[in-house]
Amino acid sequence: MMDAVIANPLAGRGKVHKKLEEVKKILNDLDLDYEIYQTEKPGQAIDFAKKVLDSGKYKRIIILGGDGTINEVIQPLVGSDIQILPIPLGTGNDFVKFFYPYMKYDTILQQKGHSFDSKAVDVGLVEYGKSKRYFINGMGIGFDAEVLNRMKGIKLLKGDFLYTTAVLWTFLSFKGIEVEVVTKEKLSPFRGKFLLFNVGNGSYLGGGFKLFPKAKVDDGLLDVSLIETVSALRFFTNFYKAFKGKHLALREVHYFKTTGIHLISRKPLSIQLDGELIKDVDELKISILKRSLQVII
Repeated sequence: MMDAVIANPLAGRGKVHKKLEEVKKILNDLDLDYEIYQTEKPGQAIDFAKKVLDSGKYKRIIILGGDGTINEVIQPLVGSDIQILPIPLGTGNDFVKFFYPYMKYDTILQQKGHSFDSKAVDVGLVEYGKSKRYFINGMGIGFDAEVLNRMKGIKLLKGDFLYTTAVLWTFLSFKGIEVEVVTKEKLSPFRGKFLLFNVGNGSYLGGGFKLFPKAKVDDGLLDVSLIETVSALRFFTNFYKAFKGKHLALREVHYFKTTGIHLISRKPLSIQLDGELIKDVDELKISILKRSLQVII
């Protein structure tokens, strides 16, 4: 069977476009039979993935992009047998860090190009209003959305440095969000004002922050991290701990696992799912779909 390659040329601020010929050479050297689909607008990777699924002639999809491209590709694939091989050519590449730590895109292609050894991983489901969307790595509310907006104004940086700079910049102006959270396990609800509200399936979020050090992609559970509002001094002196996953002992951090949560906000919020932005949400339900997507390991 053939491989489909879904490429977002704009991912990584043009990195996919720059590396595409090199990727083709690696695929040709591996003697793979493949077809390339290049996106030209947001949302098109969803259409390409559905086309690949419906055709029945592809075993897997090689994804050239970042977390946002992966997010689009998985939307029609949840529950199917199509395998994905994500290649880190985006800005954050947080999901790939979980599976292929410290490996560059060309090394992953060369080592995994002939592999069909896959792992069934969990997928998160977010339902809001009459809409729903899956996420494979993680999501954030309020602060994360502001970080994405800040990134657009930073032109000279790329990769994890871009995310880190945007996070620091956002902290100086973000005042927190007020929410109420109830878990499916009927734990006491969390009510209050939080600086960060994140839900993870993988370990990393926000360009290398290990916000979910206890996460497993196949345990059937969501990892939830709530961080209360803190002073600037407290934030900057403990900021580095989140990169190593050493922040859980801080008194401002609330961390737990759950099969699902129901969140209500008094004001409309913006949320990000694997780096994809959704605006004006005041109530949402988040649940986990156990082992519902195949990822090349």
